Amino acid sequence: MTATLSISTSTSQVSVAVSNSDGLLASFVANAGRRHGETLAPAIRAACDISGVEIAALDKVAVDVGPGLFTGLRVGVATAKALGQALGIPVAGASSLELLAFACRHSTCPVAAIVDARRGEVFWEIYQPVPGGVLSTRPPAVATPQALVEGLESAGGPLLAVGDGARRYAGEISALAGLVEIAPEAFDHPSASVLALLSERLEAVNPTGLVPRYLRAPDVRIGWETR
Repeated sequence: MTATLSISTSTSQVSVAVSNSDGLLASFVANAGRRHGETLAPAIRAACDISGVEIAALDKVAVDVGPGLFTGLRVGVATAKALGQALGIPVAGASSLELLAFACRHSTCPVAAIVDARRGEVFWEIYQPVPGGVLSTRPPAVATPQALVEGLESAGGPLLAVGDGARRYAGEISALAGLVEIAPEAFDHPSASVLALLSERLEAVNPTGLVPRYLRAPDVRIGWETR
């Protein structure tokens, strides 16, 4: 029976799940802040121990490739690629925004997935719930809170806003009361458990072909260019 390791590190939360064809076997969640590197390896070990699946017995690795926090994405994607190469197994990437929306796939209205990009910006995308999942109806973009509010308003309503970006800028979004509702805090972060549900649908690739989706230049690069 095949076993898949799912990893999500695109936000301040680190989550890991182990699943097989019968469903979810184990999951681990930690609010790591900026300590993704220190948290991910123990989280993988814990999820594998709980599930009874040895790392060497994994058949596939699925990972959240962003957009999101630059350091978190690098840690998650690099770990997935390293495991894929070491074990000789395929890897698959999923959008953090799709993971947020998929968790709300039973919504009766479109879902605006919003990730806090820091530096006064968000990453966002709109999805329409469809049988079995969600379908993107507006491409991913980087926006200021004001531009986000304008985009949500122009999309019409009602809308369900989900993600830590929606939580952080709830004050600005409240200007659209009656048009946009913010999902509960339990849906603020992309989840490895949700990724596990999606993993069989994702296209598997050679580990060397997996790349993060940053949507903008990393902070370090911007600071260097400013100098």
